[in-house]
Amino acid sequence: MPETLWVNRAKEFGPLIISIDTKGKNLIEENKKVFNAKKGPILGKINEKIRFIK
Repeated sequence: MPETLWVNRAKEFGPLIISIDTKGKNLIEENKKVFNAKKGPILGKINEKIRFIK
């Protein structure tokens, strides 16, 4: 398969978030754990008031 060189031009590209660094630390997966830990108690409070939300 031949090599290909693509030239792209972009305006206002970013801001960017690096989700995995060179040491394998994954920002997205770490944040999912934090958000899911906070989500449980909040859904519990909502579920007390509105029973059909699961």
